[in-house]
Amino acid sequence: MGKAKSALKSQTRALELARSAVNSAVSICRARGCKIAAAYLVGSRAREDYREDSDIDLVLIVEGVEGLNALQRLELFKEALQPNVELRVYTPSEWHSDSPWMRELRREALPLY
Repeated sequence: MGKAKSALKSQTRALELARSAVNSAVSICRARGCKIAAAYLVGSRAREDYREDSDIDLVLIVEGVEGLNALQRLELFKEALQPNVELRVYTPSEWHSDSPWMRELRREALPLY
């Protein structure tokens, strides 16, 4: 298989895994009383400068997790995690903040949900 075909197959598989993780996160939220406002693909997969073995960086924007720290938020969604999927969970106000980090994430974010 040529490099381009292999990269395309890798990206297709990554998007399938990302959507599966998001669907699992939506189910988890429904069961636990929070709400996913949005989900985004970020990082090298979103920028299309990934390697075949690049991980999948997902951002979930979740209403109802304001009182939880970063580790507690990840614990909430641990069942949605899959190999090579890196998850970040933010509240809507965190996502819309004016920090350089959030501006960069928003700039490259590709909506999944």
